[in-house]
Amino acid sequence: MKTMRPTIGFLVSFLVTLFLLRFWQQADYPLALYGFLIGILVVSVIIAVSQKLTTLWIIAAIWVGILLALVSAERTVHVTQPTDVESFTDGQSHTLHGWIVDDPDVRPTQARLIVAVDRIDGTKQAQGRILVTEYGGYPPHHYGDEVTVYGKLRRPEIIEDFDYPHYLELSDIRTLVTRASVKTLQTDSARPTKIRTFRVFGLLYALRKNIEDKIGMILPEPHASLLAGLLTGSRRGLPDHLSEDFRTSGITHIIAVSGYNITIILTLLGSALFWLPVKRRFWPLVLMVTAFTIFVGAGAPVVRASIMGILGLLALQSERIAIPRMSILWTAFFMLLWNPMQIWYDASFQLSFLAVIGITEFSPYLKKVLTWVPETLAIRESLVATLAAQIGTLPISILIFRQFSLVSPLINVLVAPLVPLAMLTGAISLLLSLLWIPLSLVAGYVTWAILQTIILFAKLGAVIPFASIRW
Repeated sequence: MKTMRPTIGFLVSFLVTLFLLRFWQQADYPLALYGFLIGILVVSVIIAVSQKLTTLWIIAAIWVGILLALVSAERTVHVTQPTDVESFTDGQSHTLHGWIVDDPDVRPTQARLIVAVDRIDGTKQAQGRILVTEYGGYPPHHYGDEVTVYGKLRRPEIIEDFDYPHYLELSDIRTLVTRASVKTLQTDSARPTKIRTFRVFGLLYALRKNIEDKIGMILPEPHASLLAGLLTGSRRGLPDHLSEDFRTSGITHIIAVSGYNITIILTLLGSALFWLPVKRRFWPLVLMVTAFTIFVGAGAPVVRASIMGILGLLALQSERIAIPRMSILWTAFFMLLWNPMQIWYDASFQLSFLAVIGITEFSPYLKKVLTWVPETLAIRESLVATLAAQIGTLPISILIFRQFSLVSPLINVLVAPLVPLAMLTGAISLLLSLLWIPLSLVAGYVTWAILQTIILFAKLGAVIPFASIRW
C-alpha cells in the first residue's frame, strides 16, 4: 500500500485542484505560479532521490497533480475567435452549412439537431457546433446528413436555476438557432463509400430507432417509452407528469443510461452467472456492457456510464477493496483529462462517480445489515447496490436538485426486482416480433403488467404526504 501512496497523492491532488479551479478559470495562469510549483517539485525530487525519503516522493506527486490540473483547466477555457460561429450572433438571420453530428432528438412537435458548421452566409468560413430547434420535424433529418440551417443565432441563457450555457458547453455548443428552417442537401447514404464518415454510427442510431418503433407497436404509451428508457436510455415521449412521479419517488435512475443504472444491471447479470467462478464473470460482463454501449450509440455519457458500471461490478466482486478504489481514481483522471468541465458542470458525471464510490465503500456494510433480505431474483444484491449508490449520491443530489426523497429507499426496494423482469420480458417480446407480431403482443402483456406495476409504485411514492422535501 505504501508504494501506492505517491500515485494516490497524484490522482487526488489532480481531482481536488481541478474541482477548485472551477472558481478560478483562466486562459493563461500566471507564469510565476508555474515557476513556484515547478521549483518546489524539482527540490522535492532532488531531496527524495538523495535522502530516499518516501514522504517527499508523495509531495512531488502532489505537485505534479496540481500542475497537470492547471494545464488541463487552462486549455479548457474557450476564447472566441473571429471564425467561431458564436461571433456571428448579431440578431440577424444567417444561412449556415454543416453536418448533423449527433442522433436527432425528435419530439412530437419539434426536432433538435446538433450541427457542426463549416460555412456561414455562403462562403464565409465558420466553425463550431450549434443546437438547432426545428418545429414540425418534417421531412425528418438523420445523423450524418449535410444540411443548411436558416435562422437567428443566439447565445444560451440561464433558465431559472439551471446553468444551460455550461450544460451545452459540455458538448462544445455555445450557439442556438431556436426557430430554424433546415434543408437536407445530401444524406450520408448518398455519399460515396470512401467519405461516409458517419455510416457506422448512423446504422447504430437507425437500429435503435427501429427497436424503439417495435416497442411502440407492442406496447401502448407510456409503457412503450418506459421500456425504451430501460433498454436504450431514451426518455423521449415519457409524459411530464410521470417523469415528475419518478423524480419524487426517487427512481428516475432506472430510465437513464447512467453509471448508477448500468451498475444495477451488471449486478443482476452477475447474479445470473452464479454458476461461473467469481474471477471468470468479469470478462463476460464486460463484453455484455460493451455490446450494450455500442447498441445505444457509444456517446460520451454512455461510455462514461459503462466504465463506471464495470467499476461498480468490480467493487462488488473484488475482495481487495484497494483495486476498485484505484480503478475509480484512474478512470476519473483520464475522463477529466479529456474533458475537465465534467467535474464542474456535468451532473451525470458527478452522480455516476459518486454512485460507484458509494457502492464501493458502503456495499460491504449494507450486506451485513441486510442479511434478512432474500437473495431470490437478486433482490438483496439490487437493494444493496441501490442503497449504497443513493448514500454516495445524496450530497450532490441535495445540492444540485434541491430535493430529497424520503420514500426513495422503500420504492426502490419494491421496484428493484421488477426492473430486470421488465427488461427480460421486453427483450423477449422484441425478439418474438422478428418472427410474428401477434406472438410478441402476447408476451407484451406480461411486460405491460410489470411496467404498469412500476408506474403504480412511482405514483404511490409521489402521493404519499411529504414524500419529497424540496427547497
